[in-house]
Amino acid sequence: EHTEAEDRALRYIAKAADGSMRDAISLLDRCVSFCIGGKLTYDKVLDVLGAIDTSVFFDMLSAVVKGDIKNVLGIIDAVINEGREIAWFVNEFIWYLRYLLIISAVDDGQQMDKMEEMMDMSADNLELLKSRAGEIDSDSIIRYIRILSELASAVRYSGQKRVLTEVAFIKLCRPQMETDVTSLKDRIHALEIQVEMIGSI
Repeated sequence: EHTEAEDRALRYIAKAADGSMRDAISLLDRCVSFCIGGKLTYDKVLDVLGAIDTSVFFDMLSAVVKGDIKNVLGIIDAVINEGREIAWFVNEFIWYLRYLLIISAVDDGQQMDKMEEMMDMSADNLELLKSRAGEIDSDSIIRYIRILSELASAVRYSGQKRVLTEVAFIKLCRPQMETDVTSLKDRIHALEIQVEMIGSI
């Protein structure tokens, strides 16, 4: 089609298609139709596909770790009011957590440089992500991914996307709602934070 495109923009479309060539072509057609005669940039792709700015995920993760349900629900409300597709938000947050898990697990600097090239976020947001990597253990991140992956499957064909999303995120904030070992560790961590807060008063 002789359309100039940023590699990062094409990479994002490929990721969004999740392995489906038909979906990838459809998404590419949508994006190209909005920038006829111009360059297909990463920012334009985000606008067309209704994707979420990465900084929102940083705020959401902070709220989840603190167990701040009011803020969590507020972020979900803001995303919906901005006209963003809730399924996109959930899937993008899963990818954000995946990046966080990779950063937490990779120690080798050279290997990390290669991984960073594949991460769809600005340098500033990547630094923010790195700053969080040491604060959240891998087991908790995996629990978040598991719950949100179940949510991603559920919201795909549900007429109650918002309700299912809010319940899942409340579950992230309240590990006591689950009985597995990882959730127990999160509950202990939450109690340790409360004890530290009381001790500092």
